[in-house]
Amino acid sequence: MAIRYAGYGLGMMPWIILRTSTGNTLPLSRSLNEAGYEAWTPERTLRRYVRANTPSGKRTIESQIPILPTFVFAQEQFLSELATIANSDRTAHPTFSVFNVDGRVPQIHEGEIAGLRKEEAEAAATINAMHAAESHAAAEKIRIAAIKSASARRRAEQELERDRRAALRRAPIALRDGVEVEVADMPALVGIRGVFERADGPYAHVRFGTRSWKIEGWRVCPAPLNDNAALQSTAA
Repeated sequence: MAIRYAGYGLGMMPWIILRTSTGNTLPLSRSLNEAGYEAWTPERTLRRYVRANTPSGKRTIESQIPILPTFVFAQEQFLSELATIANSDRTAHPTFSVFNVDGRVPQIHEGEIAGLRKEEAEAAATINAMHAAESHAAAEKIRIAAIKSASARRRAEQELERDRRAALRRAPIALRDGVEVEVADMPALVGIRGVFERADGPYAHVRFGTRSWKIEGWRVCPAPLNDNAALQSTAA
C-alpha cells in the first residue's frame, strides 16, 4: 500500500489509519460514524453451525467480524478532532490511537483500499447467496466455491506481483546523485528519507544519516517536494 502524508493535498477525501484492539475494531468504526466522523473498516459475516433441536440437527449462528482487525480508516478532515479524542481520558468511544510514522500521519487514498472494498463486497455476496440457498448442503457448496475462487485469485495476484517486481528489477535506475529519496515496501524505512548516492547495477546506495545502505533499486523513488505542511499527530 503506497503511503503519503497528511498535508500533501494529493487527491480528494483521503483516509487516515486509527489503531485499536481486535475486539474494538467494529465497535470503534460504528461509534465514530454515529458521532458524525466518517469511518470504515472492512467486515464480513462469520457463519457457524451448532447442534440444535431442529430438523437438520443444526442451528446457524452468524456474527460480524473485521477483515482487517485493529485497523479503522477515518476521513483525514477529522484528524485534529480524532487526535484530541484519542488522547482524552474521558471519551464515549472505544480506545484508539492515530497511526503515525515519526510524528507524521500517513494518508491512504481511496484507490489504495479498493482491494479491501472488493473483498468486503465479495464476502457479502457469498453470504447472501448462502442465505438464498435451499439447503445446508447447497449453502456449503457455495461457501467452498467462494473459498476456491478466492484462493485462485490470490495465486493470480501473487504471480502478477512477482512479474511486476521482476520487471522493476530489470529497469535501470534513473535518479540523480544527491537527490532526496524514500524507500517503498520496506516497513523499517517507511517515512524515512535518505540521499541517493549512486547506482550499483540493480542496486542503489542510499545514505540515511551517517550510514549508507545498499537497497534494491526498484524500491527507491524520489521524495515528494512539498513536505512542510505535514500535520503532526499527538496520538501514540
